[in-house]
Amino acid sequence: MCRIELVATALAIGLGLGGCSLKYDLLSGTSVPNPPSGPIKIYIKEFKVESKASVVDPSAAVGGASVESGSSGINALASSAGNKLIEISRPTRIEDLSGAIARELRRDKVRVFSQLEVIKDLQTVRVVANPFQLVSSDAEAQLEISGSALISSQRIGKVFSQETKSIEVAVTVKDLKNGAANKKTPLRAGVKMVFNSKELEEAMAIAVVTNMAQKILF
Repeated sequence: MCRIELVATALAIGLGLGGCSLKYDLLSGTSVPNPPSGPIKIYIKEFKVESKASVVDPSAAVGGASVESGSSGINALASSAGNKLIEISRPTRIEDLSGAIARELRRDKVRVFSQLEVIKDLQTVRVVANPFQLVSSDAEAQLEISGSALISSQRIGKVFSQETKSIEVAVTVKDLKNGAANKKTPLRAGVKMVFNSKELEEAMAIAVVTNMAQKILF
């Protein structure tokens, strides 16, 4: 269970709220029944990706890591107590997550992260029933999904770290029945993976699905 589900379940048990149920946060404020009576028909519009790197002064870092020792030394230095100077844009080949998100949502069961603090591989997931039906156009959909993702990493002096520090995904849901749009609370995850890798792109898509599938106690 994600943390929201765990807290909500504990509240329901502790307070004896037998008449209350967990509902999808994504559907809050929309015209779609919540809980839904069937698959939620969604259309993925776009999911833009931005990449930022914190520039760290290597002379202020501790631990004696050496930039000259290669990528392992750079990553060690990035994780030490360096002094963050500024944050700059970092080029990335991952410019839009729409395709990766669509691949995740075509599954009968979708993957969601079981914890968000430190994610180093795609094993930190659990599988849940897919509540969504992906459709090819907004004419068929109940909801239009768009959003953005931010990749955070570090640059030590003039050299970029090969690993990311975290990702943050923000989902916006538009009710196609009444036109109302609602930006959901961003989800931040401590993803430490190789920058620009296919595994990172997949992890970002799973983070988006995790955010979309969150349930809360109404």
